[in-house]
Amino acid sequence: MRRKPLLLFALVALAGCGSAAPAAKSPEEVKADAAIAISAARRKAATDAKAEVMRRLDIDTIAAAGGRPMLRESYAYQGETRDPFRSVLVNVQRGPELPDLRLTAIFYDDHDPGNSLGVFRDAGNNRRYDVRPGQRIGRIYVASVTRKDVTLRLDDFGTVREQTYSLRKPEDEKP
Repeated sequence: MRRKPLLLFALVALAGCGSAAPAAKSPEEVKADAAIAISAARRKAATDAKAEVMRRLDIDTIAAAGGRPMLRESYAYQGETRDPFRSVLVNVQRGPELPDLRLTAIFYDDHDPGNSLGVFRDAGNNRRYDVRPGQRIGRIYVASVTRKDVTLRLDDFGTVREQTYSLRKPEDEKP
């Protein structure tokens, strides 16, 4: 019960301490206050929008604030486009197969073995292939050319087969 008179006394004291009503503002002051409120609202909206964009794009905030130069990643493809429906196997260079080749001659250079030449004949179409060490014929790589034999390597889609062809003496051949 004692609380009610204290609250009532505090309320009367506060009401009595107040001053007269505030003085009315001039129209210029009202316009200035309105302009300040509008610019503050615009600043807040712009800051909120910028924060939302940065949150969505996950931008480097230090660079965006001007703390360091913003670096942009760029990519340029210089080649031509490949048809995604065309087989990859078509792109492999075609050439003879190892069983179809027959060694017909070797021209060996004693001074420069890298300049030696092996001559092959394709049994299927009777085409002639003159090969040097390090040269490619389709999927076949010429590994070495020696006095009596030529070593070829076939890259068969990841599996490498090596075959050595030797010259036969005419008397060793069967009729």
